[in-house]
Amino acid sequence: MTPLAASDRPALRVFYIGAGDPVAPRSGMDVVARAHIGELAASSAVALTGVFATLPADTPSPAFGGVTGYRADTKTPSKARKLAHLISGKLLMSIGFVSTPARRAIRTGLAAGPDLIVVDHIQALANVSMWRLVLGRTPFVFIAHNVTPDTLVDGARLRKSRLSALFLRIEAVQAWLIEALLLRRAARTVFISDSDARHYRGLTGAKGVALCPVIERSAQASDCLPVPQDIERDQRRVLFIGSPGFPPNRAAIDWITRALAPALLALDTPAIVTFIGKGTREHIGPPAANVETLGFVADDEMERLLGTCLCMLSPVVHGSGLKIKMLEAFAAGAPVMATPLSLQGFEFMGVEALLDLDRPEAAARHILAFAQDPAAVEAARTQVRERWAAHSQRREGALVDTLIDARAARTR
Repeated sequence: MTPLAASDRPALRVFYIGAGDPVAPRSGMDVVARAHIGELAASSAVALTGVFATLPADTPSPAFGGVTGYRADTKTPSKARKLAHLISGKLLMSIGFVSTPARRAIRTGLAAGPDLIVVDHIQALANVSMWRLVLGRTPFVFIAHNVTPDTLVDGARLRKSRLSALFLRIEAVQAWLIEALLLRRAARTVFISDSDARHYRGLTGAKGVALCPVIERSAQASDCLPVPQDIERDQRRVLFIGSPGFPPNRAAIDWITRALAPALLALDTPAIVTFIGKGTREHIGPPAANVETLGFVADDEMERLLGTCLCMLSPVVHGSGLKIKMLEAFAAGAPVMATPLSLQGFEFMGVEALLDLDRPEAAARHILAFAQDPAAVEAARTQVRERWAAHSQRREGALVDTLIDARAARTR
């Protein structure tokens, strides 16, 4: 039987297609996918099923919120497989999520005739034909996580190999064509950043909507308070969260270690620059006196660190889309010091952009003043919590409402 919504109307049968791991998030797309699936699964107005493909592993395939996960076929696709992927018109960047079982499950799910399809991230197209979506009768909603062509072009600038940079630029053109077609044909497009929605307004018109996700806080983290001897050290930490395996993060890490950390040391700032993320220890090497590398930390520990730190840094000047580590920092009530690019999409938080990569000494003085004024730190935390709570309240139910509107628009 079809479940009934609160209005006694049949719930909207939504088939979700995604990529990443919403069960044990490791990346930004994982975090956002978890938020979206959780929001839809919690609504009585939606009957949710679907498929997400996640990276290969020895552990069983995960499932979350009524959506079934499938492991990708291989960690190391062959050249022949890559060529076949490209010839099929798919982005090479999505090949890591190709899953034969996921493709079969998606075909079965679409054949069942859902009311609406949700495609969460362009990489979800690894396992479904774009033409099946744009030419099919079932309306679909596309969730855009960033401006993919801009991300690829920016990545090309950070590549040392000219051939690799050239390929990324060609892939950027392909991504633009794919996104343009999706945006034009989608019943609705959901952007997780208002700046991305403005960027694509010419293609979406009134069908584009910006919905910054609301992520859940861990119940365990709020109970996991630091032991007394750690509190003072935690409150001196200036956090950077991100792996150097992602080129924009690597550029940010290099700026912190080569410019900001020495400037803080010169001012005798009572702060510890703390790096969190896989590969940070190997990339940074022997740290300076005011630098520490924690490597990968569990979600609960990261939330605890965000809840007690002096502030979080985001000196990111490359890439596009919403910066998910900023999302996590705001959700945890952490003050942030960031570049204008890092704050795009978070205008509702009212945070001033205080990081200018050409002026590391000025950034160091801001951090010194912050470290010397505990009252200012607590006031900043209170402001973040209040504004995030207001955003969460405004955002409640908005994704579900967007899907209902998308379906209604196609039946008028």
